[in-house]
Formats: sequence, structure tokens, C-alpha cells
Amino acid sequence: MSSKFTVINSIDEDKSKEMDRIYRIARLNELWERQYLSALERSCTGRIGKISELPQDELAKIGLAGIKYICSMRDVARENMKLGIDEGKTLEEEQVRFTLIDSVFTILGCLTLRNFVNTFPIDKSYDGAKWQEKDYFYTMDVLSKMDWDKPIGRDELSELLWDYMNADLRHAYIEFTTAMSAIYRSQTGKGIMEQWCEDHGIATYTMDKETGIMINNQTGDIMKPKSVSHLQIVK
Repeated sequence: MSSKFTVINSIDEDKSKEMDRIYRIARLNELWERQYLSALERSCTGRIGKISELPQDELAKIGLAGIKYICSMRDVARENMKLGIDEGKTLEEEQVRFTLIDSVFTILGCLTLRNFVNTFPIDKSYDGAKWQEKDYFYTMDVLSKMDWDKPIGRDELSELLWDYMNADLRHAYIEFTTAMSAIYRSQTGKGIMEQWCEDHGIATYTMDKETGIMINNQTGDIMKPKSVSHLQIVK
């Protein structure tokens, strides 16, 4: 009796799985972009008036697709960085990203809190008190002080997102603030966090990646990282 064996090249198999994973990320980005633009076009074509006058269910569909689109853009950018093909965003691209996210947030601000929560369920994390972190109970406590049947409002949404535990919304808000910071840096030479640290007397440093030298952005002092504690690296 003879036995037959099949030799599998595990390296090729792993590479194929990785390529499939990257393809799915890129494909999801295309699908969510199409879904967002289609939902927006269907709801707004032929209508006259403010977007806040759209039915709540349509606003929810547009908002959800918009947030998923933003998160999928982030996923693609992260994969490009891993592959070493991300050349960084131009100022124009940052402005487009900022405008897109701001538009989606404006739509979300038109939702009532009740419909907002139904569209973006609160993360089921319940041990925040143990780790001194925000969790489901923290978010619900914040929401208990709000009117659930009143539109949230654009300005109020920004404040709410600080306390609202939902992974997709958190990622979208980070994308929003990084785009805003990039635009601010182009105008002032400093990022928003760097400016905040400076205003509050917190030293920030720039690291030379080749030498490892740290430069104090406020005083110009040069030092080695091992001689500095509690650093806030902003560049």
C-alpha cells in the first residue's frame, strides 16, 4: 500500500490570505463610498429645503453609511502605511477629508438622540469603573441628562462624541480631529495638540528619527530620549 502526500507551501498560502484580506478592505471602502453617495443622492434629489427636514430614517441611513465610509478610508490608509505606499495626505486631501466628515457629523446632528442610539449602539463594555475608563454605564449617565426626542444639534454632537462609547464613531472623530490639526498646522506651523500643550505650559519635543535626538520645541534644547521623562512627542 502506498500513501500519497500533498506538500503545501505555507508561505504562499499565507501571502494569498494576506492579499485577500487587503482586497476585502479595499472593496469595503468602495462599497461604503457607493452606499453613502447613493443614500445621499436618493434622499436629496428633487427636494427643496434643509437636510434637517429629511425623515429620520433617511438621515440615519445616510449617517451610518457615511461613518462606515470614513472608517473604511482609515482602514485603507493604515494598510497603505504597512505596505510603505502611503505618501501622506496633501493639504487639499486633508481639507476634503475634513469637509466630508463635517458633513456626515452635520447629518448626525439632525437625528434625535433616540434614533442616534438606535443607529449607533453603545459598546457593551461594563467594567470602566474598574479601569477608570468610560464605558456603557458612563455613556448612559451622560445620555440620561439629555432630551431623547430632540435633534442633537451639530455643536452638541461634538461634545457628545467625547463621551459616547461606539468604536466606529470614535474612529471617525479621530479622523476628524487629525484632519483639522493638519489644516491648523498648515496655517500656524503647529498642530492643535502642540498648540494646546504650549498654551498650558507643557513641553513638547521633536525627534530626529535618524539620530534619536530630541529637540524641545519651546526652548530649542537638545537631549537624548533616555534623559527625558513624560514626553509628549507631536511630530
